[in-house]
Amino acid sequence: LLPPSCSCIPEREANFFLPTVCASHRNGKPPRRKYYITKNGKLMIRGRFTLAAAALALSCGAGCDAFAGTAFVPSFQRGGFGGVTVGNGVTSVTSRYPQSSSISMVASADAPTAVDTEKATRDALLDDYVKARGGSRPIRKILIANNGMAATKSILSMRQWAYMELGDEKCVQFVAMATAEDIRANAEFIRLADSFVEVPAGKNSNNYANVDVITRIATENNVDAVWPGWGHASENPNLPNTLNKLGIKFIGPTGPVMSVLGDKIAANILAQTAKVPSIPWSGSWGGPDDGPLEAKLTDEGTIPDETFERATCRNVEEAVAAAKRIGYENGIMIKASEGGGGKGIRFVEKEEDLADAYIQVSNEVIGSPIFLMQLCKNARHLEVQIVGDEHGNAVALNGRDCSTQRRFQKIFEEGPPIIAPKDTFKEMERAAQRLTQEIGYVGAGTVEYLFNADTGKFFFLELNPRLQVEHPVTEGITGLNLPATQLQVAMGIPLNMIPEVRSFYDKDPYGNSEIKFLEEDYKNIANHVIAARITAENPDEGFKPTSGSIERIKFQSTVNVWGYFSVGANGGIHEFADSQFGHLFARGPTRESARKSLVQALKQIEVRGEIRTTVEYLVQLLETDDFKQNTIDTAWLDGLLKDKSVYVAKPPHLVVMSAAIFRAFQQINSNTAGIIESFKKGQVGTGSIKSLNSLDIEIAYLDTKYNFDVVRVSPEIFRMTINGVGYDVEVIESASGGLIAKFGGETHRIFGMEEPLGLRLVLDSVTILMPTIFDPSELRTDVTGKVVRYLQENGAEVLNGQPYVEVEAMKMIMPVKASESGTITHALSPGSVISQGDLLASLTLKDPSKVKKIVTFTDKLDIVDAVLEVEAKKSVDSILAGYVGDADGGAAALLGPVTDGESGAALIAEVLEEYFRIESQFDGKLKDDVVRDLIKANKDSLQTVIDVNMAHETLALRNKLVLAMLRQLEAFPDRFGVIEMPSSLLDTLKQLTKLEGKAYGAVALAAGSIIRQSKVPSFSSRLEDLKALITGDSNRDALSKSMRITSGVDLLSALFYDADSSVRTAAVELYIRRIYRAHTILDISVAENDGRLTCSWSSKVSDNLEGVVCNGLMSVIPDGRTLDGELPSIIAEMKSSFGEATIDEKINTLHIATNVKEITDVEETLRANKGAFDDLKIRSANVLVPVPQRDPTYYTFPECKNYSEDPLRRNMRPTWFNILEINRLVENYSLDRLNSLGKNVQIYLGVEKSTRPVRNPSQVVFVRALSHSDDLATGLGASRSLSYGLDELENAFSDPRVSMTSSSRIFLHSLSEIDMAPEEMGKNFEGVMELLKTRLAPRLLKLRVDEIEVKMRVKTVIDGKNVLQGVRLIASSMRGEWLKLQAFLEVPDPVSGEGRQFCTMGENIVCTVDPYGISNSVQIKRAIARRVGSSYAYDFLGLLEVGIINEWASHIKDLSAAEVSGPNMPTIVFSSQELLLGDDGELSLGFREIGTNKVGMLAWEVTMKTPEYPEGREVVFIANDVTVQSGSFGVEEDEFFYKASEYARKKKIPRVYISCNAGARIGLVDELKSKFNIKFTDPENPSKGLDYLYLTKEDYDELPDGTVNAHEVKEGWAIDDIIGTKHGIGVENLQGSGKIAGETSRAYDEIFTLSYATGRSVGIGAYLVRLGQRVIQMKTGPLILTGFSALNKLLGRDVYTSQDQLGGPQIMFPNGVSHEIVEDDQAGVASILKWLSFVPKDMNSQPSTRQASDPISRQVEFRPTKTPYDPRFMLGGGDDKLGFFDKDSWKEYLAGWGKSVVIGRARLGGIPMGVVAVETRLVEQVVPADPADVNSREAILPQAGQVLFPDSSYKTAQALRDFNNEGLPVMLFANWRGFSGGSRDMAGGNF
Repeated sequence: LLPPSCSCIPEREANFFLPTVCASHRNGKPPRRKYYITKNGKLMIRGRFTLAAAALALSCGAGCDAFAGTAFVPSFQRGGFGGVTVGNGVTSVTSRYPQSSSISMVASADAPTAVDTEKATRDALLDDYVKARGGSRPIRKILIANNGMAATKSILSMRQWAYMELGDEKCVQFVAMATAEDIRANAEFIRLADSFVEVPAGKNSNNYANVDVITRIATENNVDAVWPGWGHASENPNLPNTLNKLGIKFIGPTGPVMSVLGDKIAANILAQTAKVPSIPWSGSWGGPDDGPLEAKLTDEGTIPDETFERATCRNVEEAVAAAKRIGYENGIMIKASEGGGGKGIRFVEKEEDLADAYIQVSNEVIGSPIFLMQLCKNARHLEVQIVGDEHGNAVALNGRDCSTQRRFQKIFEEGPPIIAPKDTFKEMERAAQRLTQEIGYVGAGTVEYLFNADTGKFFFLELNPRLQVEHPVTEGITGLNLPATQLQVAMGIPLNMIPEVRSFYDKDPYGNSEIKFLEEDYKNIANHVIAARITAENPDEGFKPTSGSIERIKFQSTVNVWGYFSVGANGGIHEFADSQFGHLFARGPTRESARKSLVQALKQIEVRGEIRTTVEYLVQLLETDDFKQNTIDTAWLDGLLKDKSVYVAKPPHLVVMSAAIFRAFQQINSNTAGIIESFKKGQVGTGSIKSLNSLDIEIAYLDTKYNFDVVRVSPEIFRMTINGVGYDVEVIESASGGLIAKFGGETHRIFGMEEPLGLRLVLDSVTILMPTIFDPSELRTDVTGKVVRYLQENGAEVLNGQPYVEVEAMKMIMPVKASESGTITHALSPGSVISQGDLLASLTLKDPSKVKKIVTFTDKLDIVDAVLEVEAKKSVDSILAGYVGDADGGAAALLGPVTDGESGAALIAEVLEEYFRIESQFDGKLKDDVVRDLIKANKDSLQTVIDVNMAHETLALRNKLVLAMLRQLEAFPDRFGVIEMPSSLLDTLKQLTKLEGKAYGAVALAAGSIIRQSKVPSFSSRLEDLKALITGDSNRDALSKSMRITSGVDLLSALFYDADSSVRTAAVELYIRRIYRAHTILDISVAENDGRLTCSWSSKVSDNLEGVVCNGLMSVIPDGRTLDGELPSIIAEMKSSFGEATIDEKINTLHIATNVKEITDVEETLRANKGAFDDLKIRSANVLVPVPQRDPTYYTFPECKNYSEDPLRRNMRPTWFNILEINRLVENYSLDRLNSLGKNVQIYLGVEKSTRPVRNPSQVVFVRALSHSDDLATGLGASRSLSYGLDELENAFSDPRVSMTSSSRIFLHSLSEIDMAPEEMGKNFEGVMELLKTRLAPRLLKLRVDEIEVKMRVKTVIDGKNVLQGVRLIASSMRGEWLKLQAFLEVPDPVSGEGRQFCTMGENIVCTVDPYGISNSVQIKRAIARRVGSSYAYDFLGLLEVGIINEWASHIKDLSAAEVSGPNMPTIVFSSQELLLGDDGELSLGFREIGTNKVGMLAWEVTMKTPEYPEGREVVFIANDVTVQSGSFGVEEDEFFYKASEYARKKKIPRVYISCNAGARIGLVDELKSKFNIKFTDPENPSKGLDYLYLTKEDYDELPDGTVNAHEVKEGWAIDDIIGTKHGIGVENLQGSGKIAGETSRAYDEIFTLSYATGRSVGIGAYLVRLGQRVIQMKTGPLILTGFSALNKLLGRDVYTSQDQLGGPQIMFPNGVSHEIVEDDQAGVASILKWLSFVPKDMNSQPSTRQASDPISRQVEFRPTKTPYDPRFMLGGGDDKLGFFDKDSWKEYLAGWGKSVVIGRARLGGIPMGVVAVETRLVEQVVPADPADVNSREAILPQAGQVLFPDSSYKTAQALRDFNNEGLPVMLFANWRGFSGGSRDMAGGNF
């Protein structure tokens, strides 16, 4: 591994190294590098690890790993260049040498550096070298008085020299100066230095240019020398002078020499004295014979002041005079003598611009003398690099061509300067050497010339007495390390003794021979080097400096390219830094070769961050023909900038699309981060999750606005839609943070940075600035810096393009121009610090109409619409994950290629399982609770919470996908034959059917249908069973009425074509008898003629004595024959069979079984024979179409529709339309059939017909069924049938088409004949229904059953004849009372059998004709109440009755189980009288028709006979009627509430308030709505606003006096105030709110008050509930002060998504407002009754005991333990052990709040008691985050057991107060340890 020149010598052993050390020898000189081989075989190089790697580069071949860091070090061994990069403790090396060796090294800064690292050894090494090379002083410690590139490069170079020459880079130590800005910017030089000292921040006069600061730090740190670099204080003579006094070496020229040469004025005078040609300048006059100024140096080595002042322009006036003498022909340069680096220099072409330019120069280099110089046009800027030593030597190290400049600042530097002939350049070198030798110049410097290539003449420009930033160009062509050369000169070493100088002159490097530098020539230069400055500047804005952070610098060094960067990753450029932060150098054997290498390097460099760079622009410059041909001059680049002839362009639409992609990606990431942060805080809002998949993006570019709709098709695919055209884009984020976007058939790399002024986009390495659309009247800065001065007075006029302010940025003064013309108003004062985007001034636009308009793009983008191929599985998975997609197409694509059922079932199961995994977490739960649980379960992976919610957000699309998959599954038997359903799939389907939410209805229905299909035996087996049944039983009439054939009626059609003619005959006859069971078949015959089976019969309605005999014929057309061909024969058969009709009414029917493909053909054939059908009195033609292996399809063509098909009857057995009385529905409802579970059931969704559009029309779900069961009249049979009906409703309500407010009606037609008298049937029905109402009340209420109708047929005798009588039994809520029972005798239609009249039973018979009427007022009110999630107020009376019956049933059951005798349930357990407010304002008891109230407040005094009070007790119930003006509180409502509550107080009986309202009423004067007129300020432009609202004179006169206050205008009357004429629509309602609030508080003090919150309670309604103290809240009954949408508007964003987030159970229950939460109104009523059971009947009575089934003498089985336990087990029992109180009597309240205390009510020996117990376990108090406050966090506070905290203390106090008011004895189980005394708890109220 070692270089060939290494030999091994022994050295002492260390614990880290082996005892063998190899030292590198060179030309017999002492070893300068040592290589150590470690015990693990690694190669270790002695010295600091960074430069160790640099040294290793010399022995490392081209195979070394490339580096990607930010510090690149050239190695100067024989002109070779390599690089070093350091990061995370790992060093990589590259080198130019072509050897095949490949050495890699891992080094750590913490590892041992070397064995001999002692300071003495290092000192000796340096001393020996300085002495050997003829030097006078060793320099061991250097202060770097600079930053940025200068500091970085100097440390790297001198460290490298120390190691390469001395073998130890630590021989020289470096102290750096660093400002706070440099530290924050992660400046590279700070890391490289051995130590640093922080210096004052801000401008450089505070730090790097401050001589006092520099000298103080140098003294305090005991440095030997100061290296000044370039810029800052490098040319301030005070620095070397002061350091000289302090005995510290200044690495550079002496102060006097610097004063002469460093000053541009003095240098020009000196050059003129030395007869060096100069161009005309302000010092070209005033010398001998008024010629050029000349000067003899003073004793101090300076130019006399008088001579200096003659060349200086001390003010604008002198500058104007000098310019006139010079002449403006070529332009004038205004220069600061102490400037440099492009600073302190301006160019003007006319006198008008000179004053401003002079001021800018003076501000840019404060205090510097200023001079003027003529611009040398068509000139090249050439430089000679000189170095002088203390011994009078001066060497010229070739030079550089720096002609590519903008604003006189160099862009490219190259060397050698081949534009000048060698002889001419040699003359320039000699002149430079003589000049420096004559004045005793010491150190590195640059003599600059202007060279005219056309004439071959050159002119002295200036001499820079310092090293320049481009010095590596010289290093690259000469092999010299210039900073190290500076150091050696400073140590007194003669130039001819410096090894690298000797090598440059082709001398022995370590020889000591003399070199005559003014006579001898250096060796020929065989290569060319071009350098490019990497600056933080914006080339699109004239190279304006930018500042900000740098995220990443990526640069790949090559053999021919290297570079330096002053900042690293995560660093930055601050506003006080130089704009240059990097320098790239490329070399080659020729200029063209070097140029190409540089172009390639620039194309590959990547700089990301807030700054702009010139990289792309530099590439374009290098590619210009002028640069290639080397025909440029110093004005070339400025000309290009002015003409904008060089720019980097991308297609506009490509730029726009890329910007939209970037912004969409960034917005999604930003939104995701925001959501995760909110989850971390405990926020549960998910409203912003939808923005992750759907967002609007606006892009403005080139005065055009592009509006994109962006949706995500998958995690990485965006669909970008603009103007209706969509483009799919695949977006992947690379490891480096950029985006790789594939669209339009191409792949692009995108990076962007949002800046105050817009988006900076890097597209395929090209930077584009897309400015934000600003108001043209706002003038903003695009740089960071400070305001220097405004150029116009405040209020003055400024023109478009005219400078209006000067700002300082990156140490440069630049003017900012106005973008429009107008009057200016300054926004800041001079000296103000500014950032990009800050407002500098505002304009009052001179002509707003001329402002450039931004137009909206309305066309199609010029981008190829290439399709992205996405795998079907990925597409389906994406939809399941919540992304947008084609659900149907995705399902088809996934399952289409499947070739077997098992594989398909596995794919479907996977999809369904994922769907269920998500939705099972949400079903039946409040979303906030779900999110809260997810957050707790995924604290370390909150992205999971987003993923789950994002999927749930797109439930509708995911439902569509699942339904598509299930449809595919249904088709599997057709595709793959009969397959066995996998158990896993079946289990998943069963899980889907259990999803209860309305949103899952369609999925649950489809899954249930498939499950049922899977349980049905195969078609063939069922067919064989049916065949055996009909052939084995010859009594077809009995068989047709049998239950055995119920499921096989449709299957009979498959036997119509059986090969056995007896089977065919039996099947047809049985089919006709079955479908006509409601009729009496008088005769029937079946025959087969010409291969066609025909059945004819006659019948009449069974339950009508006057029934008309009807005829029918059914014909089975064989396969191969057509209806069109067979129909004439069929018609002939009907004529023969039917005979002559005796009445005109259509009474006969035709049935045809045939195979047809198009039903339209059938319809056309039938309609063509309408005349024949009419003659035959055909009522309807019915067509049965057999379907192989399935049930047949039925079509009906009624005469009333001219024998066109009736879609409503499709797939309905022919007689069902009449049997199920569908015709009664059609009259008033538009029907839509829903799927049913049973075959004998039809379900319809009815929407009321209306002649006008109706918003939210009423819906009714009609369940119509027929039954062949004989036990329907029994309780068991009725219960079973009603339960089946309710099951059908459950199924129907799952259908998405059914609204949550739909009511339902059940109709059941029993075809069995029951031997029972009609009156007995009616009484029997009454008893059965009362029982069923009680037993099935929860389901009846949940399914909103408003009517149950049963049609029975009983055998009876009329006029001595045995007949069937139709009996209609109805339980209806249509008139208000819940399911009121009625019984009727029915008179059927003689032809159809439908009920036509319904007559009451008994003596006073009343008959009515009753089609299904539309909703009456009661039904409409019910729908309104249901819409808000509640029950109609009057329906609570029925619920109370059912609840009391259930209480009795439960009580009696408990007593019976305990074998305790007790009372029977009283006959009338519930009665009520309504409280009515009379005209006198007093209440009275009475009755009125339900729904006729005009006031939205109701009250009743009810009498309830309960197990505690079998004799009865009285309670006042007050309820909002939400159907009257939304249940709002007006004056009348307030008054009624007050009176009703007062009534209860006076009687001292309990008062229960059922709350469902909209808060206080704010009304409108409706009569004014249509009369308003608007007086617009500008009728042509309404956006300018209005002047007033007015009424015409006619309308005003029609209004009653006092309706409005108005004043007269020319249009009529302008409205000032609206008063209205009605009382109770304004603020007077608030007075009533206060009144009833006070009444409620008083009622709580005097009587028992209880509130039940259902639906919603708003404002005063919520207050009343809270003031009543005891609260039962329905799960969906929020208590709110203001609606969530109103709050969102107030907050300006969508914070809340539901009322529940404001006042739902999750808010009110944990905060102690709600005592109990219930599922629905039935449960709410049960809880009301439960609470009342503990309460005395009035305030004067003792609590009543309830007979207990639990004996008093029994033992308390539960025993408290020493460890914490659940006190509820002690109170009510648990774990099969009985507790303290009566069994099942314990009821806890306020369980969600103050959890360290348990309170409730129970009975002991039947006596009601209040209970307070202590929680012994640790509990948590959760303080939720406030969704409105993004900074709010959820707090979880642990609460120890047996300790009273503020919440539990309050809870205990409130409970005791409630118990006292209720008159209950209290049982207190007190085992507290005391109060919590923490500061939080004391502040919270424990004290």
